[in-house]
Amino acid sequence: MSQDPANPTALERLLRHGSDADVRRFLHLLQPPEIADLIEALRSDEDRSRAFRAIVGKEDQADVLRDMEDAEAADILEEMPVEEAADILEEMQSDDAADVIQEMEEGPKQEVLEEIEPEEREDLEKILEYPEDSAGGIMQTELVQVRDTQSTREAVEEIRRTRDEVGELHEIFVVDENDRLRGWVKERALILADDDTPIRDITVPVPVSVPVTMDQEEIASFARDYDMSSVPVVDESDRLVGRILVDDIVDVFEEEATEDIVRLAGSDPEEIYEPSVGSALRARSPWLVITFFGGILAAFIITAGEDLVKQAGALFAFIPVIMGMGGGGATQTATVTVRSLALGRIGPGDVARVVRKEVLVGFLLAAGAGILLWLVATLLDGDPRVALIAAFAMFGTVCLGTLFGVLTPLILNKVGADPAVATSPFVTTINDLLGSSLILLFCFLVLL
Repeated sequence: MSQDPANPTALERLLRHGSDADVRRFLHLLQPPEIADLIEALRSDEDRSRAFRAIVGKEDQADVLRDMEDAEAADILEEMPVEEAADILEEMQSDDAADVIQEMEEGPKQEVLEEIEPEEREDLEKILEYPEDSAGGIMQTELVQVRDTQSTREAVEEIRRTRDEVGELHEIFVVDENDRLRGWVKERALILADDDTPIRDITVPVPVSVPVTMDQEEIASFARDYDMSSVPVVDESDRLVGRILVDDIVDVFEEEATEDIVRLAGSDPEEIYEPSVGSALRARSPWLVITFFGGILAAFIITAGEDLVKQAGALFAFIPVIMGMGGGGATQTATVTVRSLALGRIGPGDVARVVRKEVLVGFLLAAGAGILLWLVATLLDGDPRVALIAAFAMFGTVCLGTLFGVLTPLILNKVGADPAVATSPFVTTINDLLGSSLILLFCFLVLL
């Protein structure tokens, strides 16, 4: 049976028992993303550095770094001579290089920046000035821009002159004499136009441009809504300063989705990107404390009416399923609502519609669960009072849990809080309190 070349065990064996030439030949069989995955899977920093040095050519090394996690790439560069690290970064697109430099320690970062060619260093420092999650922080400064007074022949010459630097072309941006964005020209229009055609005659408006300070989540929404593969970035004077390509927009979607999922669970994205015991404790503890005290309060409520609940005989056996169903319904509703808010599916005019829909869904689910529990309780216990209390408690907990599952993220979003962060603990705590209170209330109404 042939061995899978993209296998970290095979690479580790070569690093232990083979020569540098053996490692080099092995890696030559693979594509940059495969090499990046293999290097990241290695267990020691020494192995990662040796494997990376075995890659032939600065350009190929830059391609591998681009496909690695930024922190891992930064660690590898910090182990290299400053001049070599600078040469590799110069081979990368400005946005990818800036992401890696951002993760480096302050000392090595400054040393590497000083070794980079002045023009490229200026571009990188421009990107590093902006927050990592802003348009300026994720933009690429390499692009093709032409004046609106130029001809198509001059535009083509500009493309040829900058082809190695720019990489992916997508569109040609058109600016005026002050570098203010005036539109763009599609490749097809440029190819079909006569050489002497003025660029302004084939320029079309850009669907949307974004300011350097715009949050990356908003940018991703624009790119999705307008189906753009390249989004121009402008400064406060509407001057073109960069572009954001589709691969970065895809990264934003993945990052934002990951953050929402982790926060819904009551943790923090730091735990994914920088996993450690300390980061996990810092992220999870505050929300678990809220849930803990909510559960304690619910226990006090049940304990306060313990004598009354005991009169219902087997009702105690049904409390876990009542609480669990309420929590499950609330969490499902909250998750859908939070994700809809993140995707921009819920606007100010949609709130009433969303609440009505979730209330109806909650009512139907609650009714079904209540009837089912009534049948189970009747068969198991035989006491119609226990079955009635269990059924109504189930109905009320699921129905109200669903209501609070939709209202909590909407209210948090309205007051400017991040609904993904606080929704899950609040919904869980509210559900515990509601469930225990409803069980006690229906015991009181039926048994007294």
